[in-house]
Amino acid sequence: MASVQSNVDWQSTKNTILERNRQMFNNSDMSDISFTCEGSDKTFYAHKYVLATSSAVFHAMFYGGLAVKDSILHLSDTNDESLEQFLRFLYTEKCTLTADNVVTTRYLAKKYIIPSLNEKCVNFLLENLNPENVLDILEQMIRFDEKELEKQCWEIIESSTGKVVASDSFNNISQTTLAKLLKRDILKIPEVELFQAVLKWIDFQCSRKNLKPTGENRRPIIGEAIYDFRFIGMSQAEFVQHVSKSGLLTSDELVPIYEKFLGFDSPALKWNLPNRKPGNIVRFSRFSKIAVEEVRETWRYGRTPDRLCFSVNEEAFLLGVRLFGDKGRSKYHVTFEVKEAKVTGTYISERNQDDIPGFDVMLNKPVILKQNEVVTLSATIEGPQSCGSKNGIQSITLQEISVTFSNSPPPHNGTQVNQGQFHKIILEI
Repeated sequence: MASVQSNVDWQSTKNTILERNRQMFNNSDMSDISFTCEGSDKTFYAHKYVLATSSAVFHAMFYGGLAVKDSILHLSDTNDESLEQFLRFLYTEKCTLTADNVVTTRYLAKKYIIPSLNEKCVNFLLENLNPENVLDILEQMIRFDEKELEKQCWEIIESSTGKVVASDSFNNISQTTLAKLLKRDILKIPEVELFQAVLKWIDFQCSRKNLKPTGENRRPIIGEAIYDFRFIGMSQAEFVQHVSKSGLLTSDELVPIYEKFLGFDSPALKWNLPNRKPGNIVRFSRFSKIAVEEVRETWRYGRTPDRLCFSVNEEAFLLGVRLFGDKGRSKYHVTFEVKEAKVTGTYISERNQDDIPGFDVMLNKPVILKQNEVVTLSATIEGPQSCGSKNGIQSITLQEISVTFSNSPPPHNGTQVNQGQFHKIILEI
């Protein structure tokens, strides 16, 4: 509703131009132009002088050679909330931006060439973009062809995929946006969890159309995007439990995938995309460089596992660990366990770029580390005496991820925060 001024001498109570402009915002008094927009019955009252002194576009519209004569302008490319904030800024240099109105408000700022408002909108987006709202903003970025900000959205989606697909917005994205997401080569989420999230999205679309969530109804909803899953990146058990039972794939499509799991390549296989690339891989050493340089081959092994606990301050993926070896390229048989993951193999001790002997033990698939979750590393090692450093660091921070180590209850073969095995842990962050 337009503001109403009952005091005929209101001007004497306003001490600055800004105060007087604020008084005239959406005020029918002396208004010579008004705005309406699609889907709303609201009318916004304005003044050509204020608009024209704020925008060269408005100046041309109202005072140029082809000036419009209408007293009402209908805008079909905006909504009333964004239009209100846009006009408020022209009158008061202030506006209230939200995740719902910022993109369209910025669109108006660009359309009518208001650089200061455009900058305000961009700063708001960059400061408030997060995994919970990124999908809502992404779809608007795509709609308005905002390439740079769209890129920022994809970076958040790639680095925080688990949180993004768990957000309330995920079920409401379009099929086109989902297809773009599935084409990404970097997504920080196990493929099976991505599939489960997409299956929920499919079933949500079924419910909107009053369809039962059957394979016959599910497949047309996802369409060609089904071929952008990396099914071979799952374990065979995950594929059987979640994908096979979903009804999304036909028998003719399932057989070549099973053959691939068994080591046979079939020309009928339609899923040949490489596994998604890992994110940023960081190696966290729990010993200072000086401490590591002083290692001696004094660490002995029996049947007791070396164990150590640690936690991270932000969700990350554990890819593996680097264990100390000896200086003679000896072989070590290792059973490495963490949470429910387990890997067994024989490894050769080699010097890495730090010139410290050891070997990487990598998991078959990344293990999700929840924020502040304490997990236990366990390595049962068979082999000759190896190096084992002292003066360990309890906490280390790299790229805003902090890793904190703590002692494991016995048995731990002597490995503790200040000494022992587990030279480095390898995370994807």
